[in-house]
Amino acid sequence: MNRMKGFSRRPLFSVDAEGYGRSHPRRQHWIQDAIDRVLTQAATEVGFERERWQTQLAGDSAFSVLGADESEPLLVDDFVRHLDSGLREVNDGREAGARLRLRAAFHHGVAVPARGGFSDRGAVETARILDCKPLREALRLSPSAVLAVAVSREVFHTVIGGAYTTLRAEEFREARVRSKEFDDAVWIRVPGGDVHGLGSLEGDEPPVAPAAPGVPAAPAQPAAPAQTPVRDQRAELVFEAPVHGSVIGIVNEYRA
Repeated sequence: MNRMKGFSRRPLFSVDAEGYGRSHPRRQHWIQDAIDRVLTQAATEVGFERERWQTQLAGDSAFSVLGADESEPLLVDDFVRHLDSGLREVNDGREAGARLRLRAAFHHGVAVPARGGFSDRGAVETARILDCKPLREALRLSPSAVLAVAVSREVFHTVIGGAYTTLRAEEFREARVRSKEFDDAVWIRVPGGDVHGLGSLEGDEPPVAPAAPGVPAAPAQPAAPAQTPVRDQRAELVFEAPVHGSVIGIVNEYRA
């Protein structure tokens, strides 16, 4: 029997900075330092011990696996509140184009330490959520915001829907993400903003190659089954999107 060491279901979250690749080297250095500072400060404010987390760093991104005894409701509620506050503090006095703005994804699943970083579906799914087009669009369409957050189905229904936080379900907007092996709904929130007033968050449908002469077109795929609605939940957005950005398993630094 294969009993993989390190298996456990944990709170998972990942952050990534907007516009890092377009920044000059000095600003990239500042972004990396600022991300570390705001994450540490937010963790300290809610009583987390960030040095105990298993963290994978990759330039402008950080993927973290929390301890089994650390509170998931605190992570998606109080931690996010302090993260937003810390971002506004480090951006104080900076011009709009020079501010640090983050996307953050929250999930609960399995992420097993591996030679190249982390393995298992929890790590991969967190990366897909972080990089999804609706979350990127939510931040882009909210110029006064410094943070946009997406939570997985499990986190939304269990933690938010279960009323374990001060957050209300209607503060989130549902979007469908189809990216490689990931096909599920996520729920997006912009702290301090109205995510429902942002207009469409859909991405462009990928182009469909024309059928060769004499070859019938492929049949249309059936629509995804409807999901049971959550109280005050908004309509679902469906789109296809490629994955860009960080890939779990490529590591610049690993800290356990």
